Amino acid sequence: MDIEFRSYCMRCKIWVGSDDTHKCPTEHLVVADKEMVGIVDRLYQMGITPMVVVWSTTELGETNDYEYLITLKIDIGRKISEAILGDLPSDWQYNWNTVTPDRLELHMIAYVERWHNLGFESLDERINELIKGFEAFLDTRDSEAVKALLLLMEV
Repeated sequence: MDIEFRSYCMRCKIWVGSDDTHKCPTEHLVVADKEMVGIVDRLYQMGITPMVVVWSTTELGETNDYEYLITLKIDIGRKISEAILGDLPSDWQYNWNTVTPDRLELHMIAYVERWHNLGFESLDERINELIKGFEAFLDTRDSEAVKALLLLMEV
């Protein structure tokens, strides 16, 4: 699976090229990779506008194709109450931290796993499994209720 970051218009549900022909405002654009667009669409439908939704892998250890660090990151650009989405699936976490010297805040939902390739599934299959699992979690949330809670908490 090749990692490919591109701009995706959440309003139009299309990939946007670098030419300036797409007219939607930038708040409807997200930097994402193609495998995670299902998560993007579900969050946007709930009123949570992600900014960056990507996955990455890093090979660890001395043995090739054996041990990886898998990371899935969903930068939602603002802190929301954890009650809005509720408890996340196992090993997914909310990250509300100030992590940079200029005190830039991090508003992210993330998954990090040290994964060992034992030959039962490929790395691509594992990443897809994690993405589909989070999509299934989001499908259990009531989009209209999430929008209402976000609206009430903004007041």
